[in-house]
Amino acid sequence: MEKNTQGVIIQGLDLIDITTFISKKNKKFQAILLADLEEVLGRDSEEFAIVRKLVLDGFNNYTRSIVRAIFGDIEFMVK
Repeated sequence: MEKNTQGVIIQGLDLIDITTFISKKNKKFQAILLADLEEVLGRDSEEFAIVRKLVLDGFNNYTRSIVRAIFGDIEFMVK
């Protein structure tokens, strides 16, 4: 099966508005998860620092993949 790397054009939707919405939701879920982790592991623990980096990297990669799946590679437009 051939992968579509062109993205999908959705008429009537603003690309920047959608990526901003996805980014805001991403940050909200990150904050909730990190607050819960901080309670369990403690803010100053080495484990929290490691898990925090993994969570942030994972969420950001996941969000990027969602945007790429919907719109194709548009990161050059958002930077």
